[in-house]
Amino acid sequence: MNIDFVDKDLPMKLKDIRDNNMMMWSKLISNPHAYSVEAIDDMRRNIVMTAAVLMEHDVKIEVPNKERTPEDVIKEGMGELGLMLGSKAFTGALSFWRRVKDDVMDHGANYEEVDDEYYQRDDGSYFFIDPETGEEVDCDEDGEEI
Repeated sequence: MNIDFVDKDLPMKLKDIRDNNMMMWSKLISNPHAYSVEAIDDMRRNIVMTAAVLMEHDVKIEVPNKERTPEDVIKEGMGELGLMLGSKAFTGALSFWRRVKDDVMDHGANYEEVDDEYYQRDDGSYFFIDPETGEEVDCDEDGEEI
């Protein structure tokens, strides 16, 4: 039987961080315009503080295994940009990003991958690789077999 003893200091510190977060959320919900900057800053600080408290008490912390997608990177970057530039500039940038994302998604839906790839030799003639045999097959400049 594996029993982990928890120092009584750890739950107390975690509850303090939780209470601070709850207070921030209540302020943010009551008046988002007045408390947004303070709330974001405090919440970021509380995440780091939570990790520090857990590590102080020898609680193992692991990086999540979830792969970061390009969309995740853009969202994080947009969040950082919003903090740097303010909400009005961020809103414009977010609107632009959504338009670009929608355009890329539309393009991806209409795009069909073509399996036929053909190449030009040094002498100017064309060929493609037959996927079944792996041999070079002569073709014209449009990729049609001769």
